[in-house]
Amino acid sequence: MKQYKDHAVSPVVGVMLMLVVTIIIAAVVSGFAGGLVKGQTKAPTATITGTFSVRSGLAINHAGGSAIPSAEMVITTRDGPTFGAGLDSSTVNTVNLANVTNSAGTPIAFFNTATSSVDGYNVTSFNPGDTWYVNITNCNPQLLQPSVAPTSGTLSWSSSTGQWSFSNPTDTLWSLDFVNPSNVGKQFYLDINDKASGAQIARAVVTITG
Repeated sequence: MKQYKDHAVSPVVGVMLMLVVTIIIAAVVSGFAGGLVKGQTKAPTATITGTFSVRSGLAINHAGGSAIPSAEMVITTRDGPTFGAGLDSSTVNTVNLANVTNSAGTPIAFFNTATSSVDGYNVTSFNPGDTWYVNITNCNPQLLQPSVAPTSGTLSWSSSTGQWSFSNPTDTLWSLDFVNPSNVGKQFYLDINDKASGAQIARAVVTITG
């Protein structure tokens, strides 16, 4: 009678199954580890300083550290304690990079009027040694500080005095605006945060000058 010697088939199949399972587990672990590394990517670090004049506007200087990609940053301002207590959250405003220029006068971002949003960047990164500017006309509170822009009177900029003025100087919101000449000597916070994580990259305390 003919005999078939297949008693070794089961061990071979078992070994193959173990190899397949091992490969799958290795792939899963590798993918998970890769995700962890990607998720733990640190935001850049930098030292930022700023100056503000009621006549010339805001200058933001990258004093050292990492280059910051323009598309990955958010610049905000908020009134400091010298304006009054508890104003941190109510006076925060995002700086529109389309209203910011580099030293050559080139807008950092391109603002698409059709979509009312930023649509690309003319300057791709904020590098050590760079200075960006918000000129005095773009420091109009309706552009720079919309959350506290006064509405109970007329806001105007005089080319003869080189300053902004408001027809109702006792307006509470006007008292919170950087361009108000009465606020010379007060300070505000200038923050740069990582857009994806929200992590703070840098903070500058800016003193308002005449």
